[in-house]
Amino acid sequence: MPSRTRAAVLLVGVFLLGGVAGGVLNHIYLNHVAAVQPPRPRVPNSHDITEEMAQSLNLDAQQKEQLRVIVQQSREHYGTLSRQFRPQYEKIREDTNAAIRKILRPDQLKHFEETLKRMDMRHQARGHEPPPAPGQIAK
Repeated sequence: MPSRTRAAVLLVGVFLLGGVAGGVLNHIYLNHVAAVQPPRPRVPNSHDITEEMAQSLNLDAQQKEQLRVIVQQSREHYGTLSRQFRPQYEKIREDTNAAIRKILRPDQLKHFEETLKRMDMRHQARGHEPPPAPGQIAK
């Protein structure tokens, strides 16, 4: 086999092996991540709830529209209640974090603060308001 053909075959072989190795490593990585962090269940929205109930209860169009209004009003009431009690929840959260800070060594405290920042970022990424800064919590 001429050296030019041999080089081309070798080059194609290297690319194929690289692709196979990449696919296998990607599969292993995804299985590891899925095993370590199971996916969070998606919170159903008003539309999902209405559709599921309309189908399971065999609602007609008028009932479905009435259900949609009821579910939307309920969501609004829950939101109002959540905003009303949020300062109390945040006070408990901040008191808990302050108590944890008191028992940690400086190296642990640094890690704890980084963990809190990551948790707050995930919370914001899900569309929630960021928690108030320490000292800004209604008592």
